[in-house]
Amino acid sequence: MPELERIQEAQNEETTNPEYRLWLTSMPTSVFPVPVLQSGIKLTNEPPKGLKANLKRTFNEITEAQYEECDKPKEYKKLIFALAYFHAVILERRKFGAIGWNISYEWMNSDFFISEAQLKMFLNQQPEVPYTALNYLVAEINYGGRVTDDKDVELIKSLLKRYFTPDILRDEYKLSLLDTYYAPKEGSLSQAKDYINTLPLEDDPEIFGLHPNANITFKKKTVSEFLNMLILIQPRTAAKGSNVATPEEIVAGEAARMLNLVPEILDKKRAHENSFIITDNGSLESLGVFLDQEIDRFNILLKVMKKTLSDLGEAIKGTVVMSFELEKMFNDIIDKRVPGNWEDVGYPSLKPLGSWMDDLILRIEFMSGWLYEGPPKSYLLPAFFFPQGFMTASLQTYSRKNQIAIDTLKFKTHLRKEFNKDLKEPPEYGVNIHGLYLQGARWNVNEGKLADSKKGVLFVEVPIIWLEPILETTKDDDRAYKCPLYKTSLRKGELSTTGHSTNFIMYLALHTEQKPEFWINRGVALLCQLDD
Repeated sequence: MPELERIQEAQNEETTNPEYRLWLTSMPTSVFPVPVLQSGIKLTNEPPKGLKANLKRTFNEITEAQYEECDKPKEYKKLIFALAYFHAVILERRKFGAIGWNISYEWMNSDFFISEAQLKMFLNQQPEVPYTALNYLVAEINYGGRVTDDKDVELIKSLLKRYFTPDILRDEYKLSLLDTYYAPKEGSLSQAKDYINTLPLEDDPEIFGLHPNANITFKKKTVSEFLNMLILIQPRTAAKGSNVATPEEIVAGEAARMLNLVPEILDKKRAHENSFIITDNGSLESLGVFLDQEIDRFNILLKVMKKTLSDLGEAIKGTVVMSFELEKMFNDIIDKRVPGNWEDVGYPSLKPLGSWMDDLILRIEFMSGWLYEGPPKSYLLPAFFFPQGFMTASLQTYSRKNQIAIDTLKFKTHLRKEFNKDLKEPPEYGVNIHGLYLQGARWNVNEGKLADSKKGVLFVEVPIIWLEPILETTKDDDRAYKCPLYKTSLRKGELSTTGHSTNFIMYLALHTEQKPEFWINRGVALLCQLDD
């Protein structure tokens, strides 16, 4: 790259052939020479937007000879369309954010063409269409090789399963719940292209297996990204002579207000006698250990908040030096973001600063109640730094009380009809949890099953969930959707040693009359907190 830059700068226009052109292709890189970019014409090759445009692009790269050379023409033409449709669907689902895919993957045309070559090979060499092998090759190897999140692996398998099926050979078989989308009848390549040209330009989320509410999610995501960009470029100083408060005055006022709101440190010495129960062998009960660790984490956060808010107020007055860390905190408060030095010792959250403070106070109120008044009837799961630890501690408490090995136990999910305010008694064994939200679906309390979302309702609070410890060998409900539970709506996180994202807590089995694949395609998940 530096050598290219040197050659380009040394070129003399007078001695250069007027027909001379230099074409460069490059993957995105941070070391591309800026002078070369500035002196050239930039072209970018981005994937087309929309299902119709994606299908057109794919079929424009298929030749007539390719389209006609398979020994099983009907099967090939139906399946190649299904493959192109699948390719377009998985690319377009990315625009919906986490409800589309936990992680946005960079699939390319090469994934499609290697799958197309294998499809043709299998059709030519096998007497019957090997649907199982094709589903495995395409969903788990060719495309799935790029997929790192295990929930996304289940999703990509579920999507392809609808398209690579013996039913695809029936002309009346639909590729989505909408009648518009199907694999066209066996014909020429131009006839397939003609059918693609008849497809609508606007994509209904149902095409991708999503609820129509996903369009609201997409629009909110687009607006949020735009507003974040506006915030970055807004001026940081007030105009001279204006009556508007300066940034320093705003931050000083906010810092003083928040300092008054920060709750007091949790005092373990005032703990209720049932909060830290000592077992017969002299050790602390597992839930007591968990509570002790959570209180330590909250106290660290509260101490950091008090110190940094006090330091920031003094720095604005000029009595202490405005360090780089305090300057970043100053900018975060101006932008209504949670300061980075709080996030470093805090819990995962996507809330803006004001909502985050309200949420913190609610968490501390719950933890104070548990510490000073004893174990609650139901636990506010979103209040914890490490909800996974709470699940393990709950199982361990039951395991020790009943002399059963913890690795032979699991939780059975029971969604009750009441919410926390209506609860009268804790369960005889196991734990109640509350404060969770369902995204992509709703819970029908009266019928006790999953149901499609109501129009315009993106999130629904679910009633109290009783987690009943049962033996691992107990047969699971056949009509249950294994719903993933996440800390935040972002869903993705760092890959932990368990093979799961650090944002993932556990699966909760929710009863359903639909096939689980329906809810997998809908992107249905439980969340511990909302973004606002």
